[in-house]
Amino acid sequence: MTAKAHGHHCSNCSAPLEVELGQVEVFCEFCDSVLRIVPGEDELAVVRTREEMKYRERVAVEKAILRQKLEREEADRWRQTAAKVAIAAVPIVGRAAGRGLFNAALSRGSGCLGCGCLALLTLLLLLVVGLFV
Repeated sequence: MTAKAHGHHCSNCSAPLEVELGQVEVFCEFCDSVLRIVPGEDELAVVRTREEMKYRERVAVEKAILRQKLEREEADRWRQTAAKVAIAAVPIVGRAAGRGLFNAALSRGSGCLGCGCLALLTLLLLLVVGLFV
C-alpha cells in the first residue's frame, strides 16, 4: 500500500517524493540523491514491525543453516564410526566383507537403510562374531 506523504520534497532539488508508510530512506529520481526521512509517530510502529519481521526472518534462516550443518556433522560422525567398526571387523569377517563394510560406511547415503548408519550390517557382524566365539 503506497501512501503519499504530504510535504515531503527532496532537500537537494525540491522535487516531490513518494514515500511509503514507514519508509525511512527515499531515492530522488530527479537528482539521484538518497534521503533519510524521520518517520512520524504513526509510522514508527510500522517501521518497528518491519524491522522485527526482518530480524525474525534472519534468525529463522540462521537456525535452518545451523540445523543443516549439525545434521551433516552428525552424519559424518556416524560414517566415521561405522568405518572404524568395519576396519575392526576385517580380521573376523575377512578382507572382502570388511572392505565392503568400509566402502558402505564411507559412501554418503548408503548403508543398510540408505542412511549410512550400517546398523543392520553391524548387527550381522555381531551375530557372526557370536557364532565363532
